[in-house]
Amino acid sequence: MSSIAILAITGCQSEEATQQAGKTPVPTSRTTRSPHPSPSTAHDAVLAAYRNYWKLLPQAGQSTPAQARVLLKPHVSGKYLDHLVDGVRRMRSEGREPYGQVIPRVKEVWVAQGQAKVIDCQDIVNTGMADATTHERIPETGEAQSSANVEAMLQRAPGGRWVLTGMAFKEAPCTPPSP
Repeated sequence: MSSIAILAITGCQSEEATQQAGKTPVPTSRTTRSPHPSPSTAHDAVLAAYRNYWKLLPQAGQSTPAQARVLLKPHVSGKYLDHLVDGVRRMRSEGREPYGQVIPRVKEVWVAQGQAKVIDCQDIVNTGMADATTHERIPETGEAQSSANVEAMLQRAPGGRWVLTGMAFKEAPCTPPSP
């Protein structure tokens, strides 16, 4: 099983699934990373929400479906939250849990009218699935692929917080941004 498929089980959707779930409209303006961004910009808030999601996802994947929903609800909304919780339920029924930590390497962020899109070339070298009892990595869940080309959709929730509403893995390879 590919690393991308493993990540899909732990909470990411294919392009087709994202479109079926009501894909977020593509924002019309684009911002790029600046060397010293102001922490008060929408760009930075979107980036922080996206990175926090990836920090939290392994913990949610090792939780019960009910606990995962509670952990993820402040960061994810709508059908995408249901999709993630269903993924946790499937992993638990298979005796699996996520292994390792995805390292976001964000290439671009678009923000417009309460919608955002993040383009990421994730480092997935040390990720995969583990046996939920032994916590040992399941060898066939890793592969030689070192990165995943990801497009995440976010929207500004009531109160101004940014939440993920969908995610798609692109088949095309990606090149991470320069440091």
